[in-house]
Amino acid sequence: MEFAALCETFALLEETSSRLEKTAIVASLLSETPEGDLEATVSFMLGSVFPPWSTEKVGVGEKLIIKAAADVSGRTEREIVDMLRETGDIGRAIEHAMEHKRQVQFMAHHLDVARVHADLLRLARLEGKGSQDKKLKILGGLLTNASPPEARYLARIVVETMRTGVAEGIVRDAIARAYGIEASRVEHAFMLSNDMGLVAHTAREGPEALDAISLTPFRPVRMMAAQKVQTAKEGFEALGRPCALEYKYDGFRMQMHKVGDRVEIFTRRLEEVSTQFRDVAEAVRECVDGDCILEGETIGIGEEGAWLPFQHISRRIRRKYHIEEAIETVPVMTHVFDILYKDGESLIDRPFQERRAILEETVREAPGRLVHSIMHITGSEQEAEAFFAESVAKGNEGLMLKRLDSPYVPGMRVGTMLKLKSVLESLDCIVIGAEWGSGRRAHLMGTFHIAILDETGAPAAIGKVATGITDEMLEELTRRLRPRITKEEGTYVALAPDLVVEVAYEEIQRSPTYESGFALRFPRLLRLRDDKGPGDADSIIRVFEIFENDTLS
Repeated sequence: MEFAALCETFALLEETSSRLEKTAIVASLLSETPEGDLEATVSFMLGSVFPPWSTEKVGVGEKLIIKAAADVSGRTEREIVDMLRETGDIGRAIEHAMEHKRQVQFMAHHLDVARVHADLLRLARLEGKGSQDKKLKILGGLLTNASPPEARYLARIVVETMRTGVAEGIVRDAIARAYGIEASRVEHAFMLSNDMGLVAHTAREGPEALDAISLTPFRPVRMMAAQKVQTAKEGFEALGRPCALEYKYDGFRMQMHKVGDRVEIFTRRLEEVSTQFRDVAEAVRECVDGDCILEGETIGIGEEGAWLPFQHISRRIRRKYHIEEAIETVPVMTHVFDILYKDGESLIDRPFQERRAILEETVREAPGRLVHSIMHITGSEQEAEAFFAESVAKGNEGLMLKRLDSPYVPGMRVGTMLKLKSVLESLDCIVIGAEWGSGRRAHLMGTFHIAILDETGAPAAIGKVATGITDEMLEELTRRLRPRITKEEGTYVALAPDLVVEVAYEEIQRSPTYESGFALRFPRLLRLRDDKGPGDADSIIRVFEIFENDTLS
């Protein structure tokens, strides 16, 4: 399929606001896409080259594609950067440069989807000496053969920001519509594979083929998420009595895959961190029987065995060097609490209580290294409150509550797993903008514009936070956010919505100022959530529930 035809569809999607119309457009595209191009087409539509489970990345930032565009078009890099700042869109900036392309190839070739996909795969796999020049050559070849509209979407795919308003939910519904399959079966297959391209390709073969998709070791799935409750009583009313109570550790959630002696560890964001946590991988290798996929929470251990908060181990996630030093400085202990797969069989549809029994048979405890999560089954509010106090006294955040007969639902925030926290109510928010400071902090971002997710999964502003932030945190936030700047207006910078922070507050109020319709009163930044991606942020539904509960109480 010609890449230009795909880009025409992307442009149509970009101009369409209706979810139903977008679904119909995508369904039509899928029906017409040749089988060999289907997986790449779906990946491109979702703004990626690789499926979410893959640890491979294109590894090309805005600077490199701007340089390639400057080489091809004859425009200066400064001119393209100025256009990027004006539009806030790398795609539009590259398209504008290509409209004035001075370099013309006499034997230009039309781009097709297979060629673009193959070149981007080569691009991602280049490393070592001279790789930068080779990447520029590949990008230059693609841009030389691209029309301006093709260049727009090519740039967006490379930096993984499509801006067409098409998310996984629309693609799921489009697959169901294109191939006459129930959306629930498509959703289930996606939950198990974490690969919408594979799901589309398999759905074309029919519902039976789709139902055969299963969990696969070393292909991480999105982790099941919990809803919040205010009291143990509210939790019991939602889950029934009795239910399982577990410590809510203030740590780092992990998904651990093991086959034979091979162990790989993934974060909530599906980043592979086996090297950074090789001590955890070694414990899994030694203490776990059979092939399996486990989930657990890893916490730092301080002096005299004290449990340390999340911040003490969060920097290990990004560390590439001096790993042994980090392991010695802050040893960790992992509490496993669920098992999703065992010796070739998916367990996610089994009841939680049955999965827990299999987990305890599978994992031999190694005190101080790898242990079962501390759990108590009860229907008593008094026992729950005592267990909650016990958990908080040990430095935890509170409790997890789980319905005994509940399945594991990947990637979903479901009502069968709840969390009860001891601290002020907080929200996981996406940083979407910032303001430069003044005086001695003029070189630092000092005020941060934050958002939650609206009904479509897009960021919706809910306020600004500037308190609770130390100089050290400001340095870290500025360093992390500077490469995400998409537009500057005076002291304000717009940011790519990627970084998640936890924000405490005293109250949620109605507000016409912010697009979410709400504002946080006295927000305070608690910490960066390196273990969470933008899709893990709290939703407008959660905000409304809190607002309603506070109004009625």
